[in-house]
Amino acid sequence: MNAGKTFRMGRIFRNEKALIVAMDHGVYSGPIRGIENIRDTVMKVVNGGADAVLMNLGSAIKCCEELAGRASLILNIPLSPEGVREAVKLGADAIKTTYFGAVPLKENMLDRLYKIAIESEDWGIPYLCEIVPADENGRVICDVEKVKAASRIGAELGADMIKTVYTGSSESFRRVTESCSIPVLVLGGTKLESPIEVLRLVRGSLDGGGAGVVIGRNIWQYDDPEAMTAAISKILHEDAGLDEALKILNK
Repeated sequence: MNAGKTFRMGRIFRNEKALIVAMDHGVYSGPIRGIENIRDTVMKVVNGGADAVLMNLGSAIKCCEELAGRASLILNIPLSPEGVREAVKLGADAIKTTYFGAVPLKENMLDRLYKIAIESEDWGIPYLCEIVPADENGRVICDVEKVKAASRIGAELGADMIKTVYTGSSESFRRVTESCSIPVLVLGGTKLESPIEVLRLVRGSLDGGGAGVVIGRNIWQYDDPEAMTAAISKILHEDAGLDEALKILNK
């Protein structure tokens, strides 16, 4: 890994684990509850111990004062290498692209992701590649073999980190992480019914060899985003059990 990527990865990962709060939803769905006032939400998750925040360009510019010196910025970019240069100019610590669809990927998509990986290598900025197996209707597929393939494909293309779906158990998820040469982080997905489900996902992925989480609405749509961030951080960075993490939510 080149020096630029090493410096930036070191700012994102603490104890080789990363808690990334995703706030890039607005470019896909417009206004969404929990991040209407995005600057306020950024302050809450930063105070709770987020290592990095994942944002779109406009939000990142708006929230630069809240983030500077307190948490890393990961910039969500289109599936185009031009976005890499813009991320570096902005001062981001990493870039991220999104792919939900058939796995294995078609040749044209492989080519697009590969060009972004090459550009990120040239600019010394880490590449968080999100590859999530999904059917033709956009429904996520949690099949272990599909998730293994998705993660390995991203690594082979030159990504530095993978964001993908949790396979449901630490045992099955370990099959994913053991077949991938780069850090694998799990997404939070749809809003879960209870906070204990969120913490179980975090604990299970960690026990399965995961390197962290990229969670959005399950943090900032919780009643107390700062507390939820702190509870997840307790698991990731202090290896806490569920009961210990729950105490933070029940204060």
